[in-house]
Amino acid sequence: MMKTEETNMSIKELIVRTLIDKKDKRLTKVMVQNEIKINKRDKHNFDIAMKELINEGVVIVTKKKKVTINNSLDLFIGKFVYNPKGYGFCILTEKAQTSETIKDLFIPPSFVKDALHGDRIVARINKSKLQDKKAEGEIISILRRDIEAVVGTYLDNGTFGFVIPDNPKISRDIYVAKDNNSGAESYQKVLVNITKYPEKDRNPEGKVVEILGFKEEQGVDLASILAEYEIRTEFPPKVLQQVDKIPDTVEESELKRRKDFTGLNIFTIDGEDSKDLDDAISIKKLKNGHWELGVHIADVTHYVREGTKLDNEALERGTSVYLINKVIPMLPKKLSNGLCSLNPDTVKLTLSVFMEINKNGNVVKHRLYESYIKSRAKLNYTEVSNFLDGTSNAFAEKYPGLVEDIKEMEVLQRILEKKRVDRGSIEFNFAEAKITLDEEDKPIEVKKHDRRIANEIIEEFMLVTNETVAQFFFEQHVPFVYRIHEKPREIKLEEFTNFINLYGYAVNTDAENLTSKELQDIIATAKGKPEEQAINLLLLQSMQQARYSPIPKGHFGLGCKLYSHFTSPIRRYPDLQIHRIMKEFLNGLMIDSRKLQLDKIVEMSSGIASKRERQAQKAEMDYDQLKMTEYMGKRIGEEYEGMITSLTMQGVYITLDNTIEGFMKIERLDDDEYELVRDEHIFIGKNTGRKIMLGNLLNVSVSKVHLETKEILFDFVGYVENEKE
Repeated sequence: MMKTEETNMSIKELIVRTLIDKKDKRLTKVMVQNEIKINKRDKHNFDIAMKELINEGVVIVTKKKKVTINNSLDLFIGKFVYNPKGYGFCILTEKAQTSETIKDLFIPPSFVKDALHGDRIVARINKSKLQDKKAEGEIISILRRDIEAVVGTYLDNGTFGFVIPDNPKISRDIYVAKDNNSGAESYQKVLVNITKYPEKDRNPEGKVVEILGFKEEQGVDLASILAEYEIRTEFPPKVLQQVDKIPDTVEESELKRRKDFTGLNIFTIDGEDSKDLDDAISIKKLKNGHWELGVHIADVTHYVREGTKLDNEALERGTSVYLINKVIPMLPKKLSNGLCSLNPDTVKLTLSVFMEINKNGNVVKHRLYESYIKSRAKLNYTEVSNFLDGTSNAFAEKYPGLVEDIKEMEVLQRILEKKRVDRGSIEFNFAEAKITLDEEDKPIEVKKHDRRIANEIIEEFMLVTNETVAQFFFEQHVPFVYRIHEKPREIKLEEFTNFINLYGYAVNTDAENLTSKELQDIIATAKGKPEEQAINLLLLQSMQQARYSPIPKGHFGLGCKLYSHFTSPIRRYPDLQIHRIMKEFLNGLMIDSRKLQLDKIVEMSSGIASKRERQAQKAEMDYDQLKMTEYMGKRIGEEYEGMITSLTMQGVYITLDNTIEGFMKIERLDDDEYELVRDEHIFIGKNTGRKIMLGNLLNVSVSKVHLETKEILFDFVGYVENEKE
């Protein structure tokens, strides 16, 4: 039963969405209630939400007792982004009565009211300058709260306490009653659940649910990040007890009913430190000139049975979290590093996909099996890449029986890659960071991460497997978990189009009919030109986030209609769920009643997995950023060359060659007074006319860092010579 304030906010959002969608119709309150499927138990919360929207002026009641969005107000619906200086922006997510030319709404400090960063809000436009797409407004309704828990520093005030949030975008301290502090001491890092959101002049209230330790203690910085994103670090005792009971050897009866592929040349290629080996590969050149690619994936579902405590825990985690020097696994180590991992010279249970691929990269046949394998070797990316690029012959000497297979795999990889790029798969060329920590988790090196041919072989083989599996199960009309990536939203596409037009490029402005091939062609045309990096960066920012869904909406970024995640069940729950579906289908168990059950399961697991994936990504990025900030904190005053990768009203973000990003205030450019032209993504000097834009190179020095906010600040040193003109 829905009881919380957060739930009421969600109902408010559903009401507003429904009234916008049905704006050409006049609905009664009961009709709205039926549209959003409110049951009798939750009718009270619906009535409260509807009353609030009417009192706030978002919804009006007609003389005929119908409800509708208030057309007399210029309403703006979106996500609230708070700035620590007190003001904020409402970023448009869907149109109500808003003019199409306005992209975001400036909210002055006096009109922020009770909103917190990330909230879904309705704002009213008070002032607008449509010719330059600027507008100012005030928040009139909060539809849904985004933040439920906060990590911060606890301070005891005698009769009560309060928590100062780590995130500077959370604008208010959180009041904690004495009996809700769980024994926390002043200056300890804590996790606090919000029990009451702010109202008028009252701060939010909360309860301390976890004490993380004093911030100077080793590991507290990471613990704070994991707590903020609800990343579980310990497995419940009952889950571990269940795992302990799993036999260490595979039953003979299980092997007899599976296909035996232990005689094939099967091996794994992973990072040197990898322990959770999901996938193994094999290859065979056929007489007709085609290749038979075998991809063999760990059968995790044999050990993780549906509905068990272990399965529920895996679902709740959703994914493994890969930090700089540690992994927080989705499954206990006995499974992730042991029973399920495709370690060499050991019989392992797998699901095998064999694909016959022609010289054009098309999969002309495929076969699926429950199987078992014995990997010949645990290879790593470095040794395979060194062999293929001629750097070292050590691999050939150590694994002579695998040399021809590796060579054929490189040939096939090139063919698959060409096919994928030709159809419009969007290829961004951004470097990833490789951060090295010492034994005390202090950063000692930050550099670009090498992505070499062996990495590309595995990536390409997993892509074609995931696509083949998705295509097959779509054709079988069974419930499934698809990996989807939708087209850029119209607002983002318009912004990108306006920018590339400045350089003489054009793209289809109709988001509905836009193809990924059009965008890939622009990237290819810009390659090697001064605007290349700027176009890549803005296009990336225009993209929606990929997610999981039971509905196949295509994968825009990859340029394909059907895609899935099947190849990593040790570390991703959607893959594990797909394995269950595959096994049931192969064994003739996909009856109608099971399909109905699976419809609900795949919808639920898709939503949870998408949320957990986003949380894991944010935790990984935050920890990387923290360690980069620590690293640059030891280099105050040092000079670097960097590229402008983003602009704001206040200044520019600059990325160094080692991938570290920092901020420089625009007033640090002391040769002129600069003004931002937002649509063109440039600063222009009022006196000199000099343009400061995305992709420009600058020499900067490290001026200061803020570990609490993970900020790196730069000072201007000079223009890079070839950027002066």
